[in-house]
Amino acid sequence: MRFLHLCDQNWVGMANAFVEAHRRHGHEARLVTLCECANEFEEDICLHLPLLKGTSFHVFLKGVMNRLERNRPKTMRSPTGVPTWRARGLPEKVFFRLREQLWKPRIERAIRDHRLDEFDVYHLESGVEFYRDARFLRAMKARGKRVVSYYVGTDLRNRGVIPAVRELSDLDLTCEWDHLALDPSLTYFFIPFDAAGFEYREPDFTRLRICHAPRNRSFKGTEHVIAAVERVRREVDLDFDLIEGVSHAEAMRRKRACNLLIDHVGEFEGTTGYGMNSLEALALGVPCMASFLPAYLEFLGRHPFVVTTPETLAQQLLDLARNPEQLRERSRRGRAWVEETHGADRIVERIYDIYRDRGWMDENGNAVPGAITA
Repeated sequence: MRFLHLCDQNWVGMANAFVEAHRRHGHEARLVTLCECANEFEEDICLHLPLLKGTSFHVFLKGVMNRLERNRPKTMRSPTGVPTWRARGLPEKVFFRLREQLWKPRIERAIRDHRLDEFDVYHLESGVEFYRDARFLRAMKARGKRVVSYYVGTDLRNRGVIPAVRELSDLDLTCEWDHLALDPSLTYFFIPFDAAGFEYREPDFTRLRICHAPRNRSFKGTEHVIAAVERVRREVDLDFDLIEGVSHAEAMRRKRACNLLIDHVGEFEGTTGYGMNSLEALALGVPCMASFLPAYLEFLGRHPFVVTTPETLAQQLLDLARNPEQLRERSRRGRAWVEETHGADRIVERIYDIYRDRGWMDENGNAVPGAITA
């Protein structure tokens, strides 16, 4: 089969794990990103489109539109209760229309040059395609292609599903446990992760060396982390590395130098406590500490994390600083847990089972075309 994975920006490298797993199973797979990401994950086909989330001009425009439309909600609720995106008034409608007119020549050239209209399955990370009106997907569906939307990160919570894409999507997946409450029609899978690319090395546990690597401080509870570390430092020595604003390669180098990663602290809406940040550390052999919603802990079952809260964090760090050896067993368990729970090959094999059940893939892994309506 031929799989095309499409995402706006390759924030955490999850799409790479999918693509490589497909290739290991003998399929053809490509990754298209609309814009390069500051985290510098490996790109495949990058369109380098302007005015996407995170660029300075886009931030400025969004701020202006937010002020103009401050009383309009970011998302609306569909009749099913699922958060749904809509343009917030005329300014945002004009912005998307003009942006897509600017993008169109580059998009259409990429479709021609890379034959992006010849794949069997279109896998949309966060439920996005090239255009908000889903014109590319509509053309692919008319030719019997399959469409999978895969909701990750904050997009479903903050933006909602894009109606034109949802209408055409054949299968809707998520790796975010809380998304199931927002949209019960989603099918849940753990984040796919390829630990083989990370060399396991047991850290030195003679001294506590903590790192914290937030992309969003408020979301990760960074103020709790800094306050706890400063409190503990008044009693014992420890090292603390706040990793921000660096490339992925540099972040990995600094994580490896530590023996504890604090991922997320606090019970904030829309988080389950860990993500790629923790998986990378665990694969390296670095134990992880995080807060978890009680219901998710029950769902997760056996795990290698040190569970914390804002109230208990300082005392836990003090205990660990006095006896870092407590973390050694978690280092050993962490790598095995990542491979067993999040192994990318296992994840795609489970997704292939769904494709077979739906008649998209035969027993030999070949594509079974859908109905052609054009």
